[in-house]
Amino acid sequence: MINTEALRQINYIIEHDSASSTYKYVLLKSVINASQKYDHLINIENSRANIPLGLIVEQWILDYMPFVFKDILQGSSKTTVLDKPITDIYNKIFKLLNLDISTEWVYGYTQFTKAFQNPTMSLELSKEFLNLSKKMANKIVNMPMKYTGKSEYEFFTPQRYKFGSVKLANNEMYNSSFVMSDFGYFSISEQHYNIFRYLGQTLYGTSTIMAKWKQKTNSLNANQETVKDIIEKLSGDTLEVRETTSIRKILGQEKECIWSGKELKGKNYDVDHVLPFSVWFNNDLWNMLPTDRILNQQKKKAKIPTRKLIEKRADIIMNYWNDYQRAMPLLFKSQIEVALIGREIAEDKVLNTAIESLCNKSDYLIHDRGHEAFNI
Repeated sequence: MINTEALRQINYIIEHDSASSTYKYVLLKSVINASQKYDHLINIENSRANIPLGLIVEQWILDYMPFVFKDILQGSSKTTVLDKPITDIYNKIFKLLNLDISTEWVYGYTQFTKAFQNPTMSLELSKEFLNLSKKMANKIVNMPMKYTGKSEYEFFTPQRYKFGSVKLANNEMYNSSFVMSDFGYFSISEQHYNIFRYLGQTLYGTSTIMAKWKQKTNSLNANQETVKDIIEKLSGDTLEVRETTSIRKILGQEKECIWSGKELKGKNYDVDHVLPFSVWFNNDLWNMLPTDRILNQQKKKAKIPTRKLIEKRADIIMNYWNDYQRAMPLLFKSQIEVALIGREIAEDKVLNTAIESLCNKSDYLIHDRGHEAFNI
């Protein structure tokens, strides 16, 4: 499955490909993330893996936000963090969110992320996030995708190169599902995709890509302590944006543990991740379900529920998902389409398809990535 020549090509790009900016490293980080988490959106055809460009666009918007916010250079230009049009749109969004230079960057990042993921955002914010996505897409396909490798578009092949015509439908607000479907695809070889999917953490997790990103950023900036802080937090699980209060209100009085079936009384239970945040970095509604506190903290912890356990408890999981869908229909729909099923599933098959996708991700994490299984 793993082609050694393809692995050499990736290692060459990381270690020796010229880099006047951090773009190449953030692109590789984003493609690894997409390859490992969004296989249900990726199509393999003619030995090429076709990946939604929107996955990369949204990752870039979030990853570069702290650097723009604190004016930390990411390219050879000495006047702006990214292109001026991109920086200008970020600054419009910061103003709309009442974030200014005195704001601590972690708080700013949290507020930005919440707004970015809110399907009921204001019309003005929706417009600016769309503009930012289009500018970022142009930047990605015409800079790092074009110049990664020894010749133009040798490694990445985008489906489209201009995004000015991308528009929201009437009464549609900016959301992740729209970006995944309307920004087209790019392709990489199936061999490179397999390396990113199965060895990506080795390339990205603790060493090479993140170290190169930090090294390049340090060479461009004087304030190296802030650089270190931002990159370390972006590469770990310390920027978790989790809100369980609204979920607890949805759950109501009668609840049972999703794993054991034990009745959950009062507030003495956990709302926690099905796929652990330390592994999957996801706070979507579908991934946040009620569980017995003792079982969760003493036995499950960072383990991955097995396919057998998920299938055994599927009816209960889907009952909770139905509750979320009724209470927050726009948010739940957007999240589950991006994270588990895609946009083309018939309405009456959405939840069953999502369960199967969740089982597939469990299999991948346990059998391919080597994470410890959880079963009862």
